[in-house]
Amino acid sequence: MRSLGRKRTRSQVAIEKSIETVLIEVQPLLRMEHCRLELTSFTTDTGVLVVSIEGSCSDCEVSPATFSTAIAAHVKQRVPEVLNVRFAD
Repeated sequence: MRSLGRKRTRSQVAIEKSIETVLIEVQPLLRMEHCRLELTSFTTDTGVLVVSIEGSCSDCEVSPATFSTAIAAHVKQRVPEVLNVRFAD
């Protein structure tokens, strides 16, 4: 779900596509096949990205939130417009 109400610029669309690509690519790198990462919102003015982590692994004790630091670092490295990554509750 993306924020509605404001018209997104072409550059915002391009940034969001880059973010979505990185979120897809980071899952196998972190061996998170049991989870899905989804771009919830991105604000170009502040550089704040909100990501939701859906799913869990019933066989492991590790919470998907454990990977949040690595996910944030990877996205910020690959998409320089992202300055801060938050995770939806």
